Parts: sequence; structure tokens; C-alpha cells
Amino acid sequence: MENLLIAVWRSPEADIETLLDTWIPVAMKDRGVEACTISFADPDQGPFAGPPCDALIELGLARAQDLDDLPSRHELYAVAREVNVFRVDPRHVITCERSWPDGEYAPGVKYVSFVRRAEELSHGQFVRHWTEVHAPIACTHHVGLADYTQNIVRTTYTPGGAGIDGVAELRFRTRADFEDRFYDSDEGKAVIRADVKKFIGRSGISPTLMRELPLRSPAS
Repeated sequence: MENLLIAVWRSPEADIETLLDTWIPVAMKDRGVEACTISFADPDQGPFAGPPCDALIELGLARAQDLDDLPSRHELYAVAREVNVFRVDPRHVITCERSWPDGEYAPGVKYVSFVRRAEELSHGQFVRHWTEVHAPIACTHHVGLADYTQNIVRTTYTPGGAGIDGVAELRFRTRADFEDRFYDSDEGKAVIRADVKKFIGRSGISPTLMRELPLRSPAS
């Protein structure tokens, strides 16, 4: 299975959740769609001042060689001012046992961050530091984490996503866990931030708090 991440920023007057009635039914009929999850920006973005990513779609496809393999993408552009499409390798650092079915929103919130590597690093160096050095540090000091996925960008299919090396998804079981248990301590916060400076540059895309809705789980 090939994995795509589709980030959508809505047009000013558009209701992004209409994708559940327009694009999603069409995509789910496509025989190549083996898995699908859609996440929407939470109305309360908390400390984040920048415009949120309004929807993040995770697709598992039988084939994802180019943008033409994205099902019915004209339906996405009907509500969007910008769409970025990434082919990714997801690395599940922490995986919680799911207690909710497809078609039901996951509890809590998901923190999504589009990551650009520090200028002095190659993509490979960034990946090694993120997965081998930063992941265990994050697991130690982000004590409220329920689920943590590092999506390593292999190919960017759209110009707007150029320069993004990874997409991080940190899920918390409750909003309180995000707000009160993001770090274990001020010392842990300092450790995280010091490490981030070693391998992450500015992405130009604001982090987003999202609500996650699984629609089709991959076959086990």
C-alpha cells in the first residue's frame, strides 16, 4: 500500500466538511483506496495564531505513482484555495489501541505539524535525527501523548508542498492532555526545544489542532 497525505486549505466561503458529502463518497468507491482518514481543524486552535490547515486526508492507495492516482481531485479543489499532496512513509512511534469504529471521530485532539529540515542538513540526515534521536526524546517528555506518527515525505506532487520533509501527528486523548500534559516539566520542554533546533527549520505553515475521523481502516 502506498500512502498519500493531502493537506487542504479551504476557500474563504467554503465549508470544508462538505467533503464528507462530495469527495469522500466518490473516493471510497475507488477500488484503489485501501484506507482513508480525514481530519478537520478544530474550531478552537488555542495558542496557534496562523491560519490552520483545514483538512488533512490520509489515503492508502494500491498505486500512487503521480497526482493522477488521486481520486476525483477536482472535488477537493472545488472547496480549496490550496491543496498540497505528499507521498509519505508513515512511522508509528506510539500507537494506541483503538476503541472507536470507522465513521466515528477519535477522542481528543491531534496536533499536526509540517516540518522543514534545518538548512545545513540533507533530507536523509533530517530523517535519521527525527526518527532515531528525536523520537525517543519526544516519547519521554511529551507525557500526554496517546499516539505519535512521523510521516516521512518521499515525494511532493504539488508546488506548495516543496521543501516539507515530514508531517508530524501527535494525538492526545483529551484536550486537557494537550494543554496540561504536552510536556512533563519545564526542563523537559527545554530539552525538546533544544533538540528541535538541531534538525528543524521554519516550515512557513502553522501547526494545527485537528479532529480525526477514520473512514476505512487498512486490512490487517
